[in-house]
Amino acid sequence: MNFTSPLPDADVHFALAIATAAGELLAARPDALEISTKSTATDVVTQMDKLAEDLLVSRIRAERPLDGILGEEGADVSSESGRMWVIDPLDGTVNYLYNLPFWAVSVGLVDLATNHGLVGAVVAPTLGKAWVAGHNQGAFVLNGDTSRPIGVSECQTIGRALIGTGFGYSQERRASQGRVIKTLLPGLRDIRRMGSCAIDLCLLAEGHLDAFFERGVNPWDHAAGGVIAREAGAKVSGLRSKPESDEMLVAANPQLHALLVHELETLNADSDEE
Repeated sequence: MNFTSPLPDADVHFALAIATAAGELLAARPDALEISTKSTATDVVTQMDKLAEDLLVSRIRAERPLDGILGEEGADVSSESGRMWVIDPLDGTVNYLYNLPFWAVSVGLVDLATNHGLVGAVVAPTLGKAWVAGHNQGAFVLNGDTSRPIGVSECQTIGRALIGTGFGYSQERRASQGRVIKTLLPGLRDIRRMGSCAIDLCLLAEGHLDAFFERGVNPWDHAAGGVIAREAGAKVSGLRSKPESDEMLVAANPQLHALLVHELETLNADSDEE
């Protein structure tokens, strides 16, 4: 894979370079995967998740030694610079396990003083694509050496919206999310569930999805994709005037975002209670 960022920002180039290197490691998928579980029996991790995180951490510590690191597979390095690299070495592990193409490496950089995303790079090797963005620098999709700027869709109505989402791993969480989908779905164009929050946010940024929402996301799921979506024109938030968090993440163009937030708040989509 050879992706070239159109942005001059050194941190964008670095994020893209290490995400690409981790993606190349993952693309050399072994015939046998060592599988263990995390929060539930369906929440899996492989040795490749851990190897990819080791690669990312070693590169960051070598080239950005004062920056902190937060990773899905346990990386936790304190920051001396006020900046934190938030990394998901393999977003979409179940897809990877089943040889489905929707998995990615996600590398984001966050300003700890403001909690604002500064840089995002998402590399999807089996799709042959990457996405990058820098704060106030725009968002781009990359195909090899070529790149183009991207922007969110202009869909203004819920009824014509193609909306991405995701589901948790516990039975209780899935039951609650099923309740929300059951009510929403008849009034939508359709729902898509790709299995990678990072890719979903990038597809939203490209206009391939009109909106995206998910309950239960972690910082590493959206640190990079959130920057890319915002730089493409999306509003990204939680519900009830809160920022995005594990309670809820909603992303869309501003008008559709307001409509979707209203629907989700009405359904108490951030709660297991109806």
